[in-house]
Amino acid sequence: MALILLGLSGALTHDPSAALYINGKLVAAAEEERFVRDKHARNRMPYEAAKFCLEFAGVKPSEVDAVAIPFAPISLLEPARWHYAKRYWYAPERALDAILTGNRRFHRYRRRIEWCLLQLGFDLRKTEIVPVEHHLAHAASAYFCAGFAEKT
Repeated sequence: MALILLGLSGALTHDPSAALYINGKLVAAAEEERFVRDKHARNRMPYEAAKFCLEFAGVKPSEVDAVAIPFAPISLLEPARWHYAKRYWYAPERALDAILTGNRRFHRYRRRIEWCLLQLGFDLRKTEIVPVEHHLAHAASAYFCAGFAEKT
C-alpha cells in the first residue's frame, strides 16, 4: 500500500499551496493563485490547489494517509516561545501575551485547514494532521527538492 501525504500551506498568510507525495515522490504541486487569479491569494485556503493535486494523481481524500501543515505548537519551555517574548521587551503586555498565548496561530491555522479538508471530502476522524515546525518546513522544501544524495 502506498503512503500518500498531502501538504497544505498558506491558509493564514499568503501564497496558499498544496503538494501531494506518494511514497516520498512529489506527484503534484500547485499554488492557489493559479486557480483563483489573485496574486499571492492572501488569506485564502489552498482549496483549489489541493483539489487539483488530488485529481491530477487520481487520489480520493479517503486514500490520503496524512496531511502536513507548516505550523506546530510551541511548548512553553521551548526557547522559541521566549524568543518572541524577548522581541517585545519594550511592551511587557505583548511579551506576556507571546508567552501565554503563543500557540494561537497554530490553533487558528489548524481550524482553517480542517474546514478546507471537510470541503474537499476528507473525514477528519480518519485523517491524521501532522504539524511541522514552520522554518523546518522551509528548509525541507529546499533540501529535498535539491536532489542531494549525501547529508549536507
